[in-house]
Amino acid sequence: MRPPLSRAPLIALLALLAVASAAAEEKSTPTPANLTAVPDFEEVLTRLVINRSRTGEHYGKDQGREVVEVTIATVLDTLQHLLAAPVTLNETFLRVPELVYPHFWELASAARVLGGAEDPPPDGPPGGQDVVTQLENISAKVAKLYKHLCWPVLRRVIIAAIVQRRFSQGPFPPEARPVIARLSVQLYELHKAAAARKGIIDFFHISKAGGTTFCQLAKLNGCRTQSFAARRNCLIREFDDVPRWVNYTLHVGMAPDGLRTPWFANYGTKTRKELSCRMRKRYMLRRRYNIYANEYTLYGGSEYPRATHVCAGSLNVLQMRHPQTRLRSHLMWVWALYDHHFKEQAGAFFPTHNSTHWNALMPAVTDNYYLRSMLGESVYYSPPNHLNETHLHAGRLATLQFDVLMLLEEPGMNDVLYEMAMGWGLGFRAVHARTSTQLHEVGRQGLPDPLDWQALLKANELDLELYRFGSLVALLDSIVFQIAKESGLGTGYASVQDAGADEDDTSQAQAEVVGTRAVNPGDDEQWALPGNGTGPARVCGYVATFDHDRVLPPWVIV
Repeated sequence: MRPPLSRAPLIALLALLAVASAAAEEKSTPTPANLTAVPDFEEVLTRLVINRSRTGEHYGKDQGREVVEVTIATVLDTLQHLLAAPVTLNETFLRVPELVYPHFWELASAARVLGGAEDPPPDGPPGGQDVVTQLENISAKVAKLYKHLCWPVLRRVIIAAIVQRRFSQGPFPPEARPVIARLSVQLYELHKAAAARKGIIDFFHISKAGGTTFCQLAKLNGCRTQSFAARRNCLIREFDDVPRWVNYTLHVGMAPDGLRTPWFANYGTKTRKELSCRMRKRYMLRRRYNIYANEYTLYGGSEYPRATHVCAGSLNVLQMRHPQTRLRSHLMWVWALYDHHFKEQAGAFFPTHNSTHWNALMPAVTDNYYLRSMLGESVYYSPPNHLNETHLHAGRLATLQFDVLMLLEEPGMNDVLYEMAMGWGLGFRAVHARTSTQLHEVGRQGLPDPLDWQALLKANELDLELYRFGSLVALLDSIVFQIAKESGLGTGYASVQDAGADEDDTSQAQAEVVGTRAVNPGDDEQWALPGNGTGPARVCGYVATFDHDRVLPPWVIV
């Protein structure tokens, strides 16, 4: 096996990339009239990746802060992790659905050869096969894959190999580009078919990362669950996937006599009840629900993180938000919750609001919350400052197992993913659940002072690295789905700000919160479409494909 590729030779290719991207920019973006034409991989790659790296553009902005810088170096680092993923996944987790199939390993090996991470087989032609033959062989192998999985790991390994090959050896020959387009369409069709057969969305809701908006968007798209109320957020009561935020012992120790313990003071009180993926799915199917949220940890990691897993029988969706912004929002929200629940007695719980007190009050929330959530309960409850590079490595691999990965800060990219990865006809673009001005004013009072805040951010650098990785994985995903869309396979899409409003009527061209107030702690947030939601009835995307079958097909994956 070859050692990791050196980046030094690739720097010399930047001039070549600039020339190629300039040439690609001269081509017109496909219009609705010619979407059936073969999309140009070079043009899509230039638009989504190379132009960003040439201009130093940052991927996503949040409150004016640049989020992720897209450079050749950052992309290459992500590609190296992806090309190594097949082997490292097998070493890190016990239950990765794709790894049990021989076709996965055949394709992963072929992709690694294409990307230069593995030597060609010794029985092949001298010097290896030409790139078109390699791509044709990968396409032929993809055609043999079973259609009950979305193959998210394999999809990302393949696109990583293609991009790695492009960066290391320059633009593909013209005859290779239609093969790449066909391969992207194949991967999309596999994803779509599997999503339909799964029939259920399992939304992994990282607290304060846009989960409330996602749940309300599911409602507008015709999905069904136990409750869409804001305090329920698509959670299923019987699954016990509620978040564990505030340290119960510390809260009770500070509480004045006679006060009830609120729902959010539940960290350390109990572990989640054990429910298998099969039990979860049977519960959902019997009630005809097709979406639920999990706002706690991934499943199965109560004793050790190696047992952590997603449920292969569901369409697994993860939305990420910049961890620093997420943490700030979380502290403000919990401070406002205390103010809402305890009024003038709230001060008893905050003798100070420095980082030390916040760490004690919310141990997991303030210490790499992403990693703790994604590696199971054993890691979630591990001691402060316990997480290290090994956990970051495992967190990257856990991220790869989600069928759909979105970024709160990238509404344009999410448009493509809502339509092509979810099959939804309605998305929010830049419209997110709004909190009231009063809540912001109250919440800001609980933030640590600037120097203390910087120390808190430094303690969460592993989460920041995980977010950078996830952002670029989502970017690579968007290449596949964008090519499929430009191949004429779009499902039909409108943003909430377009639905039910005239194009020139910007005053009404967005979703709105129903009620006299915006979101406050304790409110039930309800979204409505302008024009009272007039328009065609909507269903819950791909997972609702077999929604009207009286008898569930025997091959539905449970």
